[in-house]
Amino acid sequence: MPNSALPKNFASALFHRWTWRMAWRDSRSQRLRLAIFSLAIVAGIASLVAIHGLRENVQRGIDTQAKALLGSDLQVTSRQPIPEESAARLAALATRISRETTFSSMLYFPAADGARLVQVRGLEGDFPYYGKVETEPAAAWQTMHEQGGILVEAALLDQFQAKPGDRVKLGDSELTIAGIVVKPAPRTGRFSGFAPEIYIRHADLDATGLLGAASLSSHALHLELPPGTNAQALRHSLRNDFPEISWRIDTPENRRENLGDALDNFQQYLGLIALASLVLGAIGVAAAVHAHVSRRVPTVAILRCLGCPGHLAFAVFLAQATALGIFGALLGSALGVGLQYTVLAFSRDSLPIDIAPAIPWRIVAQTTAAGFAVCCGFALLPLLRVRRIPPAATLRDGAALSGKPGSRQSWPVYFILAALLALLAVLSDSDWKRALLWTGALAGAFAIIAAVARILVFAARRIVRPQWPYLLRQGISNLHRPHNQTLLFLLSLGLGSFLLVTILMAGRLLQQRLSLQRFAESPNIYLVDVQPDQVDGVKSLLEGKDLPILESAPMIVMRIQSIRGVPVRELERRHEIPRWAARREFRSTYRDYTNATETLTAGEWHSAIGDPSAPVPLSLEQDIARDLRVNLGDEIVMDVQGVPVAARVTSLRKVDWSRFNLNFFMIFPPGVLEDAPGFHVVTTRVPDGLSSGELQRALVKDYPNVSAIDLTLILETVRGILDRISGVVSLLAGFTLLAALPILIGTLLNSRDLRLRESVLLRTLGASAKQVRTILIVEYATLGLLSALTGLLLATAANAGLAIFAFKASPSPAWDILGTSLAVVTALAIAGGMALSRGVCHHPPLEILRGGA
Repeated sequence: MPNSALPKNFASALFHRWTWRMAWRDSRSQRLRLAIFSLAIVAGIASLVAIHGLRENVQRGIDTQAKALLGSDLQVTSRQPIPEESAARLAALATRISRETTFSSMLYFPAADGARLVQVRGLEGDFPYYGKVETEPAAAWQTMHEQGGILVEAALLDQFQAKPGDRVKLGDSELTIAGIVVKPAPRTGRFSGFAPEIYIRHADLDATGLLGAASLSSHALHLELPPGTNAQALRHSLRNDFPEISWRIDTPENRRENLGDALDNFQQYLGLIALASLVLGAIGVAAAVHAHVSRRVPTVAILRCLGCPGHLAFAVFLAQATALGIFGALLGSALGVGLQYTVLAFSRDSLPIDIAPAIPWRIVAQTTAAGFAVCCGFALLPLLRVRRIPPAATLRDGAALSGKPGSRQSWPVYFILAALLALLAVLSDSDWKRALLWTGALAGAFAIIAAVARILVFAARRIVRPQWPYLLRQGISNLHRPHNQTLLFLLSLGLGSFLLVTILMAGRLLQQRLSLQRFAESPNIYLVDVQPDQVDGVKSLLEGKDLPILESAPMIVMRIQSIRGVPVRELERRHEIPRWAARREFRSTYRDYTNATETLTAGEWHSAIGDPSAPVPLSLEQDIARDLRVNLGDEIVMDVQGVPVAARVTSLRKVDWSRFNLNFFMIFPPGVLEDAPGFHVVTTRVPDGLSSGELQRALVKDYPNVSAIDLTLILETVRGILDRISGVVSLLAGFTLLAALPILIGTLLNSRDLRLRESVLLRTLGASAKQVRTILIVEYATLGLLSALTGLLLATAANAGLAIFAFKASPSPAWDILGTSLAVVTALAIAGGMALSRGVCHHPPLEILRGGA
């Protein structure tokens, strides 16, 4: 082509026919190697698509499981019966709707001539829509809805020596016990009442005669919303549409506090896995492109001698990389879709959560495009150096790429890659600050590993001593010889080790956070309405039955009278506080310490009153403080059963509600509420597999006023959800290991020809194949050991940061993971050296020196 016909700039060169024709011709002798380069892209995109697709399906499954805590998409509760007109308007928004009425009453057991305060739940409809009520016999739930009867908790039957088929009396009605509730329906509140639950049909409530105009009951509507409906947005809309009605509206988001930070930690782990898998694949692509371009240095030099400008030569190889990138991305995307669908379809029964196999095409398209962009960006780093290959390289034996990866010309690419990774990190994590922090951590790890590589090259020049064995000297000297691959090797293997070990240790952290052992310290029995003079006796009763006394706290019921001097009714009228806050009875306590489930987030804890003439110090739970719009120093007047108590907010607490310990919204110091009417609550734990009925029978004899609330069934629901999340963590961590394949391929391909040539030169000078292998083993063992140590130290630091700031867990390193990873990474590096030496033993030296290999 005459010079006048050559494209004048890079943009026109990239789309010129000659560029693509030349790219095709150049690929003829390199198609096997280009296929391997494309394989790196395929593996990277496949792992990325599989992880993101599986993540989307798993997230949908986790969301469904989390809805089991509420049982519906939206729950409306009220202390007054919900008008039929309002119920009809709500029903128009839902695909299904169920009604529930809850109140406390006495349940009489004629055979035992005994009665017990119970929480009656009258249900109508298909509630719960998420999760399943389990009974004995299995059909008892359906039987109760169709034929009537009553369902009770096992401990209640055990207490009164009753059994299914017996008759009990509830108000004016006699009902047959249809079965035992093994796993209950979600409650309308965390505790619907301090009493065991029983279930009857909503249609049978009127016959009991217990629902009068003055009865204290709670009414609820459970809604299943059409797919795609934003429950949180609808919740806010309903508050505006029904301003005159005092409703409490809950969505599954409001119930996630029962899981503590579990779901948030799981989201963080998903984002970390997605970002790490993308970077792992991109590193492998960069290494493979570097290996390919290094082999084409003589070809580029010849083109330059023939008058081809640098930008045109660059366009030829960029066209190759783009074509192979598109091919690899599409093939990798298809493979990733097939992989995730196969896992979901054929392993669904063994997966830790219920997931219906579905291909999220939008996620697949976004992930493929993002992966292709990042891989092309990483491929630019070695491709940019093509422009600096001079024509004189044809005269230099063994010419290689000039310049360094960190040269000034590469900085724009680094900035583009950093921006692209930051954008992808934000898309992978809902918390943009956390996503940018992870991107910064990756950039910091990259800089540290690069610095370690340069230090190693510097040290290798100076530590070698003449008295050392020749093979050892030669192997160490290879670290600083011309065209050494120390920097690229450490970046590839070190950064890969860092990411993989960080993922594994983060998974271990999350597993510990989700560990079911933490429930061993949570109570499953609440003893309620213990009078002050009965506390010691109840504790002695528990000790006599070898049951632990976990917590004991007084409980006083109170209401808010005013905030900052403004009556609460006035604040409600101004819509400055929620309606429920003005009507709620707060069950509060007094003590001089914080317990294990509380963390002070602001202010100062007061263990004593201080100035008796000043307002009483008050500690508020941080979420209730936000709802009431109060801050430190604000004054609140509480109505303690007719007696006003002025208090000043002196501290805010974060409470882990998932532990089911004795936690309170409001805590006063001792010396204020001791004379107020109230009762004590004592918590204990009945071992798994044992019934609380025996304890309840003992309480009835000596303390008939004390109620034992069995939380075992609630704990089992939360336990099951956390167990499923824990299983998903293991599954995703195993999936991420597939992303390490491109790194291994790219690292082995890098500079293979150059190493083969140097090894043959040694053989020509008289070295045996065994000696050449030993030199390579020394070099790669040093590189592998140092790469592993650098990556593992960085991973340990990252693990500590994640433990302290993200997962709120112990930052102790996982020594088994670190030890195993050190051995595996070093062994892989040595295996790479052995793979490189195979050509030395099977090719004649003259053939290699002539460039025929």
